[in-house]
Amino acid sequence: APVYQERLRDMGKWMGVNGEAIYSSRPWTYQNDTVNHDVWYTMKANGNGKDVYAIVLKWPKTGTLTLGAPIASASTTVTLVGYKGGAFNFKATGQQGIVVTIPPIDFTDMPCQYAWSFKLTGLSN
Repeated sequence: APVYQERLRDMGKWMGVNGEAIYSSRPWTYQNDTVNHDVWYTMKANGNGKDVYAIVLKWPKTGTLTLGAPIASASTTVTLVGYKGGAFNFKATGQQGIVVTIPPIDFTDMPCQYAWSFKLTGLSN
């Protein structure tokens, strides 16, 4: 197949996994993260407030993902869209920012090959 067909199929597969971070979303307070320039944000309203999506363009090599913009609350959860393994642990880095601990994930369990969407619920901002 020509390369453009392959790219369109790949984009369709990506949207099949990550579409919730794109469709019916709008810009969040921060478009790009304040400390990690490989992270872009979208958001959408839910029944209780809003869900924020951190779209990560480069997979973290250290097992942690540092985000400078979110302000965590007691009800904050962090999940990887399309991943069946449940919520990830995280720690606040002060008044603003979180560090997400990413467990080892087998490549067969990765929801997509690039541009991963982390769903942040229950943020204070």
